[in-house]
Amino acid sequence: QRMANTLVSIGAFPSSNPPNHVLINEYQPGEGIMPHTDGPAYESCTATISLGGSDVIFKLRPRKNYDAHENCDHTLNNQQKLDIILHGNGSIIVFRDNAYLEHTHEISEGVLKETTEKDVCGNDLAGGTIVKRGYR
Repeated sequence: QRMANTLVSIGAFPSSNPPNHVLINEYQPGEGIMPHTDGPAYESCTATISLGGSDVIFKLRPRKNYDAHENCDHTLNNQQKLDIILHGNGSIIVFRDNAYLEHTHEISEGVLKETTEKDVCGNDLAGGTIVKRGYR
C-alpha cells in the first residue's frame, strides 16, 4: 500500500485510479523479458521500478504487428521505437495511454552489454552510451 500511495503522491498514477497490483521479479545478468503487453488488468498504466542492481535498457516498440498469441515480429516491429536507460537502484519508468496500449515493452535477453542508438534512447539521444548489465 505504501508503494501505491507513493506512486499517487508523485503523480505517476491518478488518485482516482491508484495501482492495483505489485509484481516483483529478479533477473540474473543477461536475463530479460520478451516483448509483451500487460493487458487490460492494469487500466492502461504501469510503472517499472528498479530496486537494485545494474543499469538496463528498457525498450518500447509498436504493437501493431502482433498476432493472436502476441508473438512479436521484429522484422515489422522496428519503427517508432523508444529506449530508456534505467539507472540501477531506484529508477522508475511509468507508461500509460498510447505507450501502454499501442506498444510492447521488453528488456533484451542474453545481453550483458548494449550500446544506445542515436535518436532512439529517450535519456541519451546522442547515443553511444555503453550499458553493462548485471544482477537486478
